[in-house]
Amino acid sequence: MNDERRTNGSVQAFDASWSHRKEASYNHWSRYRPQNQIQLAFLRHWILFQELMGGQNYQSCLEVGCGRGSISSYFAENGFECTLLDSSAHILNTAKNIFKNNGHNARFVNGDALKMPFDDNSFDVVVSIGLLEHFNNIDKPVFEQLRVLRPGGMFLGYIVPERPFNIQRYFNWINKILAFFASIFGQQKIVHEQKSDIYRSDYGSERYLHVIKSLPVKDIGIQGVYPLPMISHSPEFPFSLLPPPAEKVLVRAFEAVLLVRRALYKKNPWICKEKLGQAFLVTFKKV
Repeated sequence: MNDERRTNGSVQAFDASWSHRKEASYNHWSRYRPQNQIQLAFLRHWILFQELMGGQNYQSCLEVGCGRGSISSYFAENGFECTLLDSSAHILNTAKNIFKNNGHNARFVNGDALKMPFDDNSFDVVVSIGLLEHFNNIDKPVFEQLRVLRPGGMFLGYIVPERPFNIQRYFNWINKILAFFASIFGQQKIVHEQKSDIYRSDYGSERYLHVIKSLPVKDIGIQGVYPLPMISHSPEFPFSLLPPPAEKVLVRAFEAVLLVRRALYKKNPWICKEKLGQAFLVTFKKV
């Protein structure tokens, strides 16, 4: 794979990652109280997104690089007309099945984030989760998402940079212990299996801000998000789940932590310092 393709969201690399891991079929949306860490994370993303959208009369949403469409499930459940775009035909089929099982409707499009098959000014909201960090040249995907966004519409870019020194560094010892016991009980394949070689940048928010400031946008916001660790024997793709009883206990503990953060900081507890969080969120509205 040449370097240009490797650093611009390679279709082949993403498709390989989605095609052979059981994690790819996980349903991260739940109508009820979350039962595992991933469901909790996507619920908290959605709660924050709702706050940031601020009761605007938005009706249509495009998720770029949708994967399973987990965040789009929340938009669909709340009455949005959803379009999901991904370069991987395999994961789009997975998303279709998940939406069908959840009773949600959406349009599924197999396409390139750098050249999307949509007219200008097509969507009220454009959202991506864990997409933009896979591009070395971030101008191209940001420009393209802005192009299809309607004036007054909102951009929500959730970015997961290559950053080993966030909150996760304080909990890696737990994951190592879990990996050890998983290997003893015959889960070596899960623990040691490698992902396909997918480029991920270490760019912080300043790189994105430099690009966005030159665009016809307003109400730019950047904030760290996800102030919780990922606890698993195999957190790489994404983190594999623990047994259901352990996940449930962990989620209830995390919920308590978030309640304490809410009381201490008097704001949405999913927001944190950028260097601490697992990710950061870039938002703006199109002029």
